[in-house]
Amino acid sequence: MEKNTNGQNTGKQLRRLRQGRMVSGVSAGAARYLDIDVNIVRLGFAVLTVFGPGIPIYILAWILIPEEGAPTSIAEDLFQKASDSPKVQDAVQKTKDAVGKNRTSA
Repeated sequence: MEKNTNGQNTGKQLRRLRQGRMVSGVSAGAARYLDIDVNIVRLGFAVLTVFGPGIPIYILAWILIPEEGAPTSIAEDLFQKASDSPKVQDAVQKTKDAVGKNRTSA
């Protein structure tokens, strides 16, 4: 991605849009990013929903793609909150200790 003089990204970014959304803006954002009509993307999700994993893909996109104007996605926010939690930090440390013990005993 190219950067402008302020150090901000100037290239295309995949974002969930507020304008033209029907549910969460995934289709509208994907359509703008791909430079195609939003109805084509919606039709693609509809076909995937009938013949495949359309709903899980849409939910994943909703969680992973940041909303227009937001610096991070829902998933990034959740990971940040979890990493700040002492319970999660203790669990991670216990896992690291257990893995370290397994490597030294093997």
